[in-house]
This record gives sequence, C-alpha cells and structure tokens, in this order.
Amino acid sequence: MKALFARPWSRKEFIKFITPSALSILSISLYMAVDAIFISRFLGTLAMASVNIIMPLYCFSLGIGIMVASGSSAIIGIELGEEKHDIANGHFSFIFSFLFAVFSGIIISGYLIGVERLSLWLGATEKLLPYCVDYLNIFLLGIAALTLQMFFEFTIRLDGKPSWAFYTSLVGGGINVILDYLLIVKFNMGIQGAAIASVSGILASCLFGASYFLFTRSTLRPVRPLMDFRFLFNAMINGSSEMISEISSGVKTLVFNYIIIRYAGEAGVAAMSIVMYMFFLLSSLYIGLSMGVAPVISFNFGSKNFEKIRELLSMSMQLTLFIAVLSFSIGVLYGDVLVQLFARGQDQVIPLAENGVMIVAASFLINGINILGSAFFTSVNNGKISALMSALRTFVFTLGFVAVLPLFMGMDGVWLSIPAAEAVTLLVTFYFMMKYKGVYLGIKKITPSTVNSLI
Repeated sequence: MKALFARPWSRKEFIKFITPSALSILSISLYMAVDAIFISRFLGTLAMASVNIIMPLYCFSLGIGIMVASGSSAIIGIELGEEKHDIANGHFSFIFSFLFAVFSGIIISGYLIGVERLSLWLGATEKLLPYCVDYLNIFLLGIAALTLQMFFEFTIRLDGKPSWAFYTSLVGGGINVILDYLLIVKFNMGIQGAAIASVSGILASCLFGASYFLFTRSTLRPVRPLMDFRFLFNAMINGSSEMISEISSGVKTLVFNYIIIRYAGEAGVAAMSIVMYMFFLLSSLYIGLSMGVAPVISFNFGSKNFEKIRELLSMSMQLTLFIAVLSFSIGVLYGDVLVQLFARGQDQVIPLAENGVMIVAASFLINGINILGSAFFTSVNNGKISALMSALRTFVFTLGFVAVLPLFMGMDGVWLSIPAAEAVTLLVTFYFMMKYKGVYLGIKKITPSTVNSLI
C-alpha cells in the first residue's frame, strides 16, 4: 500500500487507479437511471413523481453514511500513512459497529413514525400518497442499508483496492436492474417491485463489501473496536461537508418539489426527477474522481509528502476540466434523447424536462471543480472548510436562488438556480484553495509557474 500511494505516478497510472472509483459511482448513477426508466415507462408519471417525493429520505441516509465513511477513512488513511496500523484497525472496527447501530435505528424509527406520515411530511399529494406508501414500506430497509454500503466502498478504496469497490457497486446495480425487469415488467408488481429490486441491490452490495474484509488479506481488518468517541466526533466533523451536501440535496428536492407543484403540478415533479437523475449521471465521474484520489491524498498528507499531493491535484484538475467539457456537450447535444429514454409518450413531462436539461447543463462546466475542492479539504482532515463550502453551495446559494428566481422567471428560474449556485461556489472554492496553499500543498508563494503546475 505504501509503495503504491507514495511513489510518483504517470498520468496513465493515475487514470488506472481512479478509474474503478469513477466507474463505481457511474454504475450507481446508471442503475439509478435505469431504475427510473423502468418506473417512468412502465408505471407512469405518478409513480415517477412519488419516488422523487421519497428522495429526501434517501439523501438523508446516504448523507449519514458518506459523512461517517469519508470522514473516518480520511483520518484512518492519515493514521496508516503515519504507520499506526493497530489504531487504524481499531477505529475501522469501531466505525462499522457505529454504522450498524445507525442502520438499526433508521429502520426502527421509520416504522414507529409510520410511512404514511413520513410521506405526507415529504409533500406527497393525494394522488401520490398511495404510491409513496407502497414504495417506502419496502424501501426503508434499503435506505438504512445505504450507510453500510458507503462505509464498505470508502474503506475498500482506502485499502488500495478500488477495483473491488467498483465490483461492490456493480453487483448491487446488476441485481437491481435484473429484478426491475423481472418484478416490474414480467410479474407486474408495480412500484412495490421497484422497491424490492432497489433494496435487494443495496443489500447485495453490503454483503459483497463485507466479504472483502472477511475473506481477503486486507490491510484494514476487523479487530476489537477501539471505542474512541473523540475520533468519531472528529470523523463526523471532517465528513460533515459530504453530509451537508447529501442532506441539502434532500432539502433541495423537498423545496423544489413544493415550488414545482405550484408552477407545473405532478408533471413538473416528474420532470425534475428526470433532470436530477441526468444531473447525477453526468456528474458521477467528478464524484468518482474525487473519491478515488482522496485516500491517496490522505495517506500522503499523513506522511507529509506535499510533492505527491501537488502531483495528484494537478492531474485531478486536468481530468476534471476534460470531463466538464464532455458532460456539458452531452447535456446540450443529446439532452433531448436522454429525456426520451425516461419519458417517451409523456407529453406533459417531456418539454419541461428538455428545457430543464438545457439550462442545468451549464453547471457541468463548473461543479466538478467544486466537488474536487470539497473532497480535497475532507481528505486533509479539514472538515470545517469542506462543510462550509458544501453548506454555501447547496443550502445558502441554491435555496437562495430558487426562492427568488422563480418569482421572475417561473420554471426557468427553478432550473437556473442550480448553475447559478455552482458559479458563485466556484469563487469560494478558489478563495480557500489560495488561502490554504501553504498548509496543504507546501506552497509558500504563488507564481505563474506554480499555477501552471496545478492545471
């Protein structure tokens, strides 16, 4: 592990290492998109809209999992870089125990509150409520299991096996898609079939991820948990930016749903769901790149190898800019084709979604740098800055724009709030990268040659 993470990499080696992480997130976004296509084309607009109503709960659970997994793996990576293997293994086992307790707590709390009440709180209309209840009754188990899936994927990457993390996602995604076809198309089980397929995929990923640590010679391994609550607190603070990002996605979806119902009804909510699936699909490579490079940055920050960190950041920026142009081009040139995959024959939904994709596509030129910047600060154990960046991007800027722009521009204002928030966040990202260059990059003074070396 040390020999791999510490030595200089060529661009080919860099791409080879981060590709499994990028493919892992891409596969998740793809099977979510395929899931949505099955629901939209075989179950209709109301079913599609109801899944979007439930999405804030999904984001909440995903946020908890990513917060704890990313925050703890960054600290554990630093511990491994400092050769503190016993402490790293104790913390690894402690985090697993904690997340298993969270998994159980989410399930118990959800059923005690009641899925119908939860659906109403999330904004389900009279037409959507039956779909939401049927879906959430089953999917609540999958929502809870997401916390464990995220933990396994982050720690497997940290252990130097990004390809196994990719297979973890691929197994779950493949099972999800196959069961979607069987349960929705062949057995006509409706939205309950979609929920069963999703839960089965998530649980399969959890089991496959657990098998890595149980049956292979991993660096990280299960031991007696080191009950270190200060470490847990620091991990949660460090990963809070990812938590804020996911929670705010849920809050954003909730607020957007309320506003869109006012302007475009249930068809508008379905259109928003399609646009968000496509947004995640085209942004997934940024997220995968950031997740892939983060453990290597953490390890080298622990060993004070600033030259390696600058090398990683430079290659990450170059690849991010390439993906930005590619994603924007796909959104603009083929957005209407992608919308047709989700909503063929749904005349009310298609024009709304096509217009949304054309406007939101502008954000693809920007959001990759923001995602990379936030992940960088998490990887060097500065969760406060990372959390602030995520909070400004998703809570303050996005919700601020969506509260104001629709008053003047209607639905166009809803769509425009997303790229507008990304553009303002870009300024914040550059500010913090320049401010902390000496601490995390070992750069005392910015010169033209320094700038060129980072891009």
